Amino acid sequence: MIPSTGEVTYLVLTDRAAPYLLARVRWPDVAQAITAGSPDWLDDPGLFDLPYDPGAVKVSFVQAASVAAGWGRKLRAEAADGVPSFMRRMPANWSDLSPAERRAFGLESVGRRRVSARRLRRLRSSQAKVGAFASAAQSNGHVGALAGGPGVGVDGPAAHGRNQAADLASGLGNVATERRRHVRVPVDGRAHIRWEHATISAGLVDLSEGGVQCVLPEAPPMLTQGAALDRPFLLEAEVTTSRICLDLASRISWNRTIRAGTHLGVVFGELDDGETEGVHRFLVAACSRRGSR
Repeated sequence: MIPSTGEVTYLVLTDRAAPYLLARVRWPDVAQAITAGSPDWLDDPGLFDLPYDPGAVKVSFVQAASVAAGWGRKLRAEAADGVPSFMRRMPANWSDLSPAERRAFGLESVGRRRVSARRLRRLRSSQAKVGAFASAAQSNGHVGALAGGPGVGVDGPAAHGRNQAADLASGLGNVATERRRHVRVPVDGRAHIRWEHATISAGLVDLSEGGVQCVLPEAPPMLTQGAALDRPFLLEAEVTTSRICLDLASRISWNRTIRAGTHLGVVFGELDDGETEGVHRFLVAACSRRGSR
């Protein structure tokens, strides 16, 4: 468990759940942001308005560090000195960036509105790919029964318990039946979970748009069945730079401690269309690289 730094506020803007801008704000002296297209910190006084924008998602230092790492930037607790400034001539509207703002932050191709029919076709295409990966995993014994107990990826979590299928099958066999609407796909990576003022990093086991299974060497005692988790939920794939930030309610539906560690089943609240597409994109990227190793 890693406590939040508290003093500086970290926020992200997302496009289909994928973070595309990371900012740190502390009135009146810190207003800096980076993006994948512009990984060097840029000062912008308009960032003081970002915490009040409905599209901004507040994240912990650990979650922010994960986002920055995906863009090749190591996040430090202190603000950067002597960085260039964006000469702002208009009030900030972070939900609808101006062309000048997009150029300054390297965001020309991010966050554009798309025709709904096109987005629907892309979503259906990603659903078909995820379904194909899930079917292949299930036929090879990689995914548990869809309507039975907690599904288990035979490769286990990315950390603390690879190849522990036998332990999982015996240890989780008597967990109460969990009804599922979505197939969970094995994923190697990390889940950064927020609970009150702490961030807990766990190994990913499997994921769907309905929930996630993850594993810890030893879970804190407060992470019990029924416990509500704080927003957001940040997931990162091990073999890609893919990350998604799900700003939704979630709760622990079951937990079980076995030799491989403590496994947690987390149920998500309802995803919006963008988050659903983001989960599918994340799974397609993670599964494609996972299967090629």
